[in-house]
Amino acid sequence: MKGIAIPLVFVLLAPAFAGCLGEIVDEEIVDGVCDEAAYWQTITPASPYPGLDCDEGPMRTIPVNFFVYKNNEGTDWLANVTTLDQGIDLMNSVYNHAGINFTRANIVYVDMNFPDVNDDPSSEPVGNKTNSSGADDGDNVAISQLGDGFVEGYEPTMSNIVLISDGWGAYSLYPWGTLNHYASFVRASTFATSYVPSHEVGHHLGLYHTHKYYDSLDLESDLHRATIWTNDWVVPDDLCYSTGDFICDTPYDCYRWCEEMLGCNASDLYEETKPGNEGTDAPQCTEEEHDPSLVNLMSRYGDRSEITEDQGARARYFIQFMMDNDRNGNQLVLYNES
Repeated sequence: MKGIAIPLVFVLLAPAFAGCLGEIVDEEIVDGVCDEAAYWQTITPASPYPGLDCDEGPMRTIPVNFFVYKNNEGTDWLANVTTLDQGIDLMNSVYNHAGINFTRANIVYVDMNFPDVNDDPSSEPVGNKTNSSGADDGDNVAISQLGDGFVEGYEPTMSNIVLISDGWGAYSLYPWGTLNHYASFVRASTFATSYVPSHEVGHHLGLYHTHKYYDSLDLESDLHRATIWTNDWVVPDDLCYSTGDFICDTPYDCYRWCEEMLGCNASDLYEETKPGNEGTDAPQCTEEEHDPSLVNLMSRYGDRSEITEDQGARARYFIQFMMDNDRNGNQLVLYNES
C-alpha cells in the first residue's frame, strides 16, 4: 500500500448538536445570507433541516480519502490524480451551491488488483446500488475483499471513496448504520465525467433516491434512524418531510412502479436508460398524473445533475450529524484551507 497525502489542518466543532430542541442558538440572517448557526446547525419541527430559510451561507470543505487499486491485469492503477481532481470538480459543481465543498486530501494506492465481480465474498455490506453491469443486484464489495490496504488506509475523519473496476456497480453507505467503515464505491473509468459519483456521495450525505418510499405515503420521519448514536432529533411538522424521500421540494416519483401506484405507465421517462413496463396495456402517465424531476441527482433518470434546496439542507444536516457523533470511531472533521 502506498499513500499520497496533502497536509491538512483540521477544525473540530463543539460536540453538542446546536439544533437540539430547547437549546438557544444565536444566529443571524441578513438579506437571505446566513451565518454558521442558521445555515448549518439550527433545526426545529417547522424547519427540520438547517438553512431552509437561507439563500446562502458559509461553505464547509470535506476532505476525501481516495482508494485506488490496480486494474485486472495488474499493469496500471485504476485512476490518477488528474481524473480524481476532475471528478472532485464535477462533484463540487453539484454541491457548492448548498455550501458543501469536497477536496482531495489523500490517495491510498492499494497494491493489488481490484476484486473480480465473480469473486464470492464471505460477507457483503448493505448498499444503495445504482446499476450492476455484470454483477447481480446486491453484489457489493465486501470489506474482506478490499485487502489490508483498505483497512489500514481508511480515514474515519474523512469521506472515503473507493475507485472500483467496471464489473461492479456504484453504491454508497448511509451515514447512520452501525458500521466500522463508511465508504462510497464509484467506477474509476467514469469518475471524471459522470454524475454517478455525486449521486452515490448523496447517499453518504443522507439522501435517498427520489422514488425511495414511492409506495409509503404515511411514514413518520426517518430521522429516528440516527438515534442509535444520539437522541437529539426533531420530528418534522410538515408531512412532506415525513414521506417519500423525506424532502419537500422533490416531486412524487413512482419510477418503474407507476402502474401499480397510479394506474399509468411512466416508462417513456426512462426508456433510453432503463427497461420499460413491457407488455403493459396501461396508458402513459400524463404530466398531471406523474411529473418527477428528470434532472434530479437522486433520481434514476437520464440527466441527473442537480439537487434541490431542501436536498442541500438535508445533506448539511447529516454532515453536522457526522461531525457531532462518534460512530464506531468515525467522526467527520472538516478541512481548513487557511
